[in-house]
Amino acid sequence: MLMSQSYFGLSVDNDLYFGTDRYYSSGIFLKYGRLKKKPKDSVDSQVYVSEHWTFGQEINTPSLRLTSDLNKIDYPYSGWLYLSFQKEYFQNLDFGYGWGLQIGTSGAEASLAKYFQNNYHIYILNLEPLSWAYSIPQSFLVNFDASALWGKQLNKKLKWVQENRIFVGSFRTNFSGRFGIQWGNLPGLPFFGQRLEDLSKGFALFAGTKFTLNFHDYSLTGSLFESNTSYNLKAKFFRKTLQGGLAYFRSGWRGQLMLNYTSAFITTQRINNHLYLNISLNKFF
Repeated sequence: MLMSQSYFGLSVDNDLYFGTDRYYSSGIFLKYGRLKKKPKDSVDSQVYVSEHWTFGQEINTPSLRLTSDLNKIDYPYSGWLYLSFQKEYFQNLDFGYGWGLQIGTSGAEASLAKYFQNNYHIYILNLEPLSWAYSIPQSFLVNFDASALWGKQLNKKLKWVQENRIFVGSFRTNFSGRFGIQWGNLPGLPFFGQRLEDLSKGFALFAGTKFTLNFHDYSLTGSLFESNTSYNLKAKFFRKTLQGGLAYFRSGWRGQLMLNYTSAFITTQRINNHLYLNISLNKFF
């Protein structure tokens, strides 16, 4: 067994790989984590304890990116720039739980979403800047979350895996469940969280689904307590995402691809489904 003490990582969500640029169009996440405690460190501890920090940005975009006509905007412009802390406890490689805290800011300018997106479109893609008309307003937001993760071995390489997570706060309040089949020789739950306890060389495939019960999402509809946007949009309560992924670990590096095919987030979306890809790369020490 190879055990890591810490890692650095970069994770990117984008739909541009498929020639689109709409809805949840971009996510960039810088990550750092470390193993704080393992069972042999203390007779009182029978769990692996790890801590994880993420500095991230999410960007939402309507399907008609250049329009300033409010009546033609089917999805909000919004940005979310945040710092998160997560703590995870694993009794073994296939069962764990955790909690987390996220603090950040919304708004086209404060989240740097308009600046980064338009500069990327102008100087990298050689496209017109997006209008960023009527964006979700700036606000300081706080969120808490709790999670439970587990897997059950079905045979030597096949495993049933599941993750349940709840978010509560001024930015996002929802309940989500991810479940599916994992196949390969990577131990533990490589598609859920950041594994540090066992980094054996190998690969794994994942096929599954995620469902979300959305009670409130500031990035979609603004404040829960007051009307603070120009949009007359209603968020979907139930959302689902089909997922397929590949994870590979070798020589202290882990790469991961995760394809996401989502249902609509807004009731009046012009296009009811959305496809984007996550690419992640971590270096372990």
